[in-house]
Amino acid sequence: MRLRAFGNTDLQVTELGLGCARIGGVFQGDTLSFVRLIAMARDSGINFFDTADMYSQGESESLLGRAFQGQRERVVIATKAGYLLPARRRLAGHLKPILRPIIRALRVRRDRVPASARGAIAQDFSPAYLVRALEASLRRLRTDYVDLLQLHSPPTEVVERGEWEPALEGLKRAGKVRHYGIACDTLETASAALRFPGVSSIQFTFSLLEQKALEALLPEAQRRGVATIAREILGNGLLVKDASEIDLSKYCTSPEELERRPKQLADLRKQAVERNLPLSRMAMEFASRANGVSVALVGARTPQQLRRLLDDFPS
Repeated sequence: MRLRAFGNTDLQVTELGLGCARIGGVFQGDTLSFVRLIAMARDSGINFFDTADMYSQGESESLLGRAFQGQRERVVIATKAGYLLPARRRLAGHLKPILRPIIRALRVRRDRVPASARGAIAQDFSPAYLVRALEASLRRLRTDYVDLLQLHSPPTEVVERGEWEPALEGLKRAGKVRHYGIACDTLETASAALRFPGVSSIQFTFSLLEQKALEALLPEAQRRGVATIAREILGNGLLVKDASEIDLSKYCTSPEELERRPKQLADLRKQAVERNLPLSRMAMEFASRANGVSVALVGARTPQQLRRLLDDFPS
């Protein structure tokens, strides 16, 4: 796995990183399988691991801490803060050892759980909350610092106000955060983040299906020396799954997107056949080797899924 400079920081990261949103959770596999997944990523050469305090009610961080105990210096850990989980989700996090076998026995699926049962998620980017959130993340990760702390999907106006900046600078001076950045939901938010000189990285959606960042974001980030983290590079699975498995209505958020996606996917599958390449390889190469991308995140739920992806990726 090739190493790259992470913007103007002192970090060296692999061209592919592991996105850890799918690691943990009562609807997923057993914890040992997740630890094996993390170990496989590390042993395959990946050194960048992107998680968040809200992923699986903190279990994603806890599993990374367990997997990297005694070898912290070998990896770059990026986490996020800013979301507040509702009480019922926090309770579910504590009861996972009890809930997991029950859910497995009853074959309960995540998409069958009504939204009202999951509770509403809020956000808090106040300095006091960010400090508390990081302290909790450090305990779960079993470390005294994170390489990168990111604001988790803040609205553009929150970024522009900059009230979060003194808190992150303070954590950096205290040695608990080496660098900080912003995980953005829109290119507008990412552009706002680039105006703050202390921001070392931005994270954004980027794939064969979503290429706007090529012109709207990457050149400016590169000019400023800001590292870039590409996420959803496999289109949330659309660029990996067989066409017969996909219900596009579950992936698209607007009528325009629902109209556009079938043609995009058909064209990309045709290109993959013409080039005699797996579409997953085309997707990973596009995102990870686009000019200005520092690291591209792949996600997997099982060691087998990750192995298939890495087998398709040329070293």
